[in-house]
Amino acid sequence: MANVIKSFIWDKTGVEKFGKLLDMAAMRHKLISGNIANVSTPGYSSRDIDFKKEMQQALGSGPMLTMASTNSRHISNAGMERKPEVIEHGAETDEDLNGVDIDTEITNLAVNQMEYSIGARLLQRQMEALRAAIRGR
Repeated sequence: MANVIKSFIWDKTGVEKFGKLLDMAAMRHKLISGNIANVSTPGYSSRDIDFKKEMQQALGSGPMLTMASTNSRHISNAGMERKPEVIEHGAETDEDLNGVDIDTEITNLAVNQMEYSIGARLLQRQMEALRAAIRGR
């Protein structure tokens, strides 16, 4: 019964996709915030993720990491989610203190905030539609 509900309600409405979008945006927010916090730290390398690529992989439309099976009774990729690849950017020249450009980071933070807000709003609308369907309105 749980699989029927999952396939007919959650998968068809895109709730899981919006959840993955919010998770990815939250992770990216942490990385960008860490970059801003370390803007004055010598030798710090800014960190980020390729949001579009990671979303494609999280949604199954990109290449997935496979697990090595050491026993024939192992279940392949059971419950395993891949972690997003974090990209580090070091200082571009010897004169730079570190790899953080505050203007770029603030811009990335604003764009990421908009993506998160849009995803949250779309998820909210999907949940409202499901609630209305359950009530029969």
